[in-house]
Amino acid sequence: MWIDLLNEGISLLLLIGLGLVLYRGFKKNQTLLQEREELLKRYLLFRGDKQVRLKVYREDEKLYRELLKTVSNSWKNFKKAYDQYLFSFTQNTAKTKLFLQLITLGLLINSARLLLADFTLSGRNIHLLYTIVREFSSYVLVILSFYLLRTQTHRLLSLKGEAVKMDREILFYPNNLTGEGEKEVLYNEFDPFETIGAEDGKEDQNTHR
Repeated sequence: MWIDLLNEGISLLLLIGLGLVLYRGFKKNQTLLQEREELLKRYLLFRGDKQVRLKVYREDEKLYRELLKTVSNSWKNFKKAYDQYLFSFTQNTAKTKLFLQLITLGLLINSARLLLADFTLSGRNIHLLYTIVREFSSYVLVILSFYLLRTQTHRLLSLKGEAVKMDREILFYPNNLTGEGEKEVLYNEFDPFETIGAEDGKEDQNTHR
């Protein structure tokens, strides 16, 4: 009886571990995606306000160049933060997949052990068949886990070099700021005061994107 409980317990613990690993990895990926989307929305609000200022002060060459420099600096700060989210997403996905593979390997070893024990000790085909069916049900959860992870990550990870491009559907948003307080928060995030004037005046190639 104790041996049966141990055999059942090992499989159960591995499946619980599989579920926990998938849940934590899936949840962290979802959080990173949401934070990246919020970053994009905040930057577009900031960039929209700057574009308005560029139109207003087009005749003032000095102020216009300062605004272009600010746009260039903000773009670089945005790209750095945006790429970091994608890097974290890739890292977390790889770590989650590795743990799922290790747990799957543990299940395979345990299943092989049980089948070998039934084949050599039991000698009854019906009991061996029951063990095969019981163990196979565990791998349905394994397949489902890998499928869910792939469904969540395939779109981003399959882009490879294009993964840094912004999602077009997120670009539709109310192009306005609610108040001066919100503007100040955006300026501090994408164009800190100490970075103004730090560059030599060269415009980033991405300024007019």
